[in-house]
Amino acid sequence: MSESSSRFNSQKTSAVAVIYSRKPQRITITVPWSTYQALLEVSDEQGRSLSNTAAYWLERQTEGMRLQSA
Repeated sequence: MSESSSRFNSQKTSAVAVIYSRKPQRITITVPWSTYQALLEVSDEQGRSLSNTAAYWLERQTEGMRLQSA
């Protein structure tokens, strides 16, 4: 394999790794009962799944934290 071909394959592999690492990730957390109840209520009201509602809340909190630190 030539050096340029090897370098291209390496760059291609790196690009694929970046794409795969940016896909949504699954986590497991434990929350207080009151937080769980609030998530259930909001998810029912909005017609969302519990996990989608939790992910949305986490995203919003993350955005707020980034703005505060900027």
